[in-house]
Amino acid sequence: MSTDDPGTPGAPGEPPDGGDSRRRFLQLATCAVGGGLGAAVLIPAARLLAHPLGRSIVSASSEPIDAVAVKDVGVEPLRVPLVARRVADAWAATTNVVLGAAWLRRTPDGSIAAYSAECPHKGCAVGYTPAAKRFECPCHSATFDIDGKRLSGPAERGLDPLDLTVVDGRIKISFVRYQNGGAERKKV
Repeated sequence: MSTDDPGTPGAPGEPPDGGDSRRRFLQLATCAVGGGLGAAVLIPAARLLAHPLGRSIVSASSEPIDAVAVKDVGVEPLRVPLVARRVADAWAATTNVVLGAAWLRRTPDGSIAAYSAECPHKGCAVGYTPAAKRFECPCHSATFDIDGKRLSGPAERGLDPLDLTVVDGRIKISFVRYQNGGAERKKV
């Protein structure tokens, strides 16, 4: 064999055993850089996906919602939107979120009753018909009396009641979403 062959150890321009150590260094450096870039991408992605573990998803407002002044509620039902100041779920927080609506009315004994404005059958928005003095669901023709009791239709229960408190002349409603369908009220 000739000494001019580049594949032969000791070829001109190549120090003995120097090529193997350079190749090994470049392999290790490439793996280190690739591993660092992979970690830079995977660690934040893993944190994002693991963040909601052990946290609950929003199905109700964490605090009572300021709905309306007590003086504005009369015998005829009044529909009020339920807007939470801040709602946080596992990934994000949002302000001024419309969670639903409630029907408020003053009962004959002077107290105030609150009902969810969702039909307990399939969750459609329930309206009030003053001439008939009843709540009506336009989706499947369910009807409810002025006290929220079921009159007719496919709904198996009356309108879902909502807890309320009066603070400084304002009505604060604790919003809760119930499971649609069925005669039994189950919180979502």
